[in-house]
Amino acid sequence: MNKTLTALLLAAIAIPAAHADTPAEIRSQAFKKMLLQSFEPMGMAVRERAPYDKAKFEQQAEAMKTLAAEPFKHFPANSITGKSRAKPEIWSQPAKFQADRDVFLKSVDNLAAVAKAGDLAAIKKAYGQVAQNCKTCHDSFRGPEK
Repeated sequence: MNKTLTALLLAAIAIPAAHADTPAEIRSQAFKKMLLQSFEPMGMAVRERAPYDKAKFEQQAEAMKTLAAEPFKHFPANSITGKSRAKPEIWSQPAKFQADRDVFLKSVDNLAAVAKAGDLAAIKKAYGQVAQNCKTCHDSFRGPEK
């Protein structure tokens, strides 16, 4: 009985390890993590649907700054697999994709810097710029859900 239980436990551990996530799944998880942990909570304060707390907002902006580059690491050549909304233009126009990514990351850095000052009007403007840069990249490089 102990040998059977041991074998089952080892199999249960090995199966998830043998199944690696695809780049598309990893990207999706990284983007969702960034949105749920930082961008959307900040948006609630910016849209006045939640109280603005300077310390909390600053912490969320720093978290986004830390998370922002992670999804972009998972676009290896021809990594359109499974359910992916990535357009082929990511790989056929790599300079534009990188330029859009760089503009987005700069706007995230700016939001984190502005959050430290605590000027809500400036924060709203910086947050809006991050949102616009997300949209710009999505318009060019993200397709419809499959």
